[in-house]
Amino acid sequence: MNKINLLLVTAVLLSSCMRSPLDDYKSQECAIISFKLPSGQTGDAEIVNSTDSATVTVMANEDLDLSSISPIVKISKGATVLPAPGVKVDFASQGNRYTYTVTSQAGSIRHWYVQVKKPEAPTGPRLQLLPNLGKWDPRVTVYSDLDYNDYLTRYQGWNGADGCYTVLLPDGRLLWSFQDSFFGNVSADRNRGGDNAFARNAAHLQIDTSLKSFIQLNPGVGNKSQTWIKYPGAADDQEWYWPGASQVHGNQLQMLLGHIRKTGSGTWDIADVSTDIALFDLPSMQLNRLVQNKDTSDSYNSGAMDAPDGYTYMYATENGYLTSYMYVARVADHDLTGNWEYYTGSGWSATPQKYNVCNNITQPNVFYRDGKYYLVSQQNLFGLDIYIQEASTPVGPWTNKRTLYHIPDQYSVDFISYNAFVHHALSRNGELVISYNINPSDFTTNFNKPGCADRYRPYFVRVFNWK
Repeated sequence: MNKINLLLVTAVLLSSCMRSPLDDYKSQECAIISFKLPSGQTGDAEIVNSTDSATVTVMANEDLDLSSISPIVKISKGATVLPAPGVKVDFASQGNRYTYTVTSQAGSIRHWYVQVKKPEAPTGPRLQLLPNLGKWDPRVTVYSDLDYNDYLTRYQGWNGADGCYTVLLPDGRLLWSFQDSFFGNVSADRNRGGDNAFARNAAHLQIDTSLKSFIQLNPGVGNKSQTWIKYPGAADDQEWYWPGASQVHGNQLQMLLGHIRKTGSGTWDIADVSTDIALFDLPSMQLNRLVQNKDTSDSYNSGAMDAPDGYTYMYATENGYLTSYMYVARVADHDLTGNWEYYTGSGWSATPQKYNVCNNITQPNVFYRDGKYYLVSQQNLFGLDIYIQEASTPVGPWTNKRTLYHIPDQYSVDFISYNAFVHHALSRNGELVISYNINPSDFTTNFNKPGCADRYRPYFVRVFNWK
């Protein structure tokens, strides 16, 4: 009996001395679990906690004063949050928004974008029906988007560009990026002065899709504005970046860049050198770093798509004789900085390949909707038709080609048109919002004449019944 008691005492002592493997564990969780206003809230907060989004949306009464409120915030166990629970926050001065920073027990940090919304009268884009004179699919209805055409009809600062892209950021802001851009003053009769600056790329932020919001990201002011993302160690007229497709990944925006090099004195004496990547911290949109020479086989900056299979697909086009070819690359986990693979026709290779999946494509816009992949692109050789095709995979085969829109014939003389891009973040009811760019064949006509400021710019249409 004494032996049994001794064994029991020994077991208890040993168990009390053994450490649990969880004793030193520190949680990585940095989530907002619940968010409540002390008064005036209608319904529960909508909390989105995903790989690319950390948002809280709260509905409040119309008359609620948001200049000094103390929200009740619950977060992950062991985590901390700033502003701390109970601290008065001024939402009103920041467009009814505020950024909360949650730090996990292990030190991981995540920014949460909180927005308080009040009831608004329903509004919609101003649209003008465009007559279909047999130029596009008769089932399709197209409107000119007067709101966004006016939004980019500007008189100070940025006032014209090509290469127009948009991406929705996690906090609801819209990032607009452009390629070659003009900065300076434009008179009331749309006359652009010859003292306008020329930048190789540009960007601005739009808050809450407000047509009054335009926050320039290029350094400088007016015609002293400079290129937004400079190619390191080179003059703007020798080597530069043309920004392309971008995506949110974690707490960063990843943007594909086309590295361009001047090869001679002529307008078209340029060459694609590489596809690089710019990484911007969110929410500050400060450039964190550049990943140079991510791909040197082709220009994969034109189009990219996050697919439901866990990959991001990148698309490149290359010109041939009276045609063009489209190639496909992909990267796992939606991280553009990861290891790229290239489509070979029968599989994927870590070595760059050029397997053509579709002809006569200019700027590829591939997206996934309701179980299908769609490809929108403009007619080759500066043609005026904008097409759509569909497939069951991100690499095709692409079928059921039809015309969505025909750019006005007036832009076939003394102009070129190009850069058709689908702006998914601007869609209201599932329609496609497409911009295209016009550019005069004589560069000097961009200056010193009434109306010249509208000769180099994007225009927008909304396309309904496109499926």
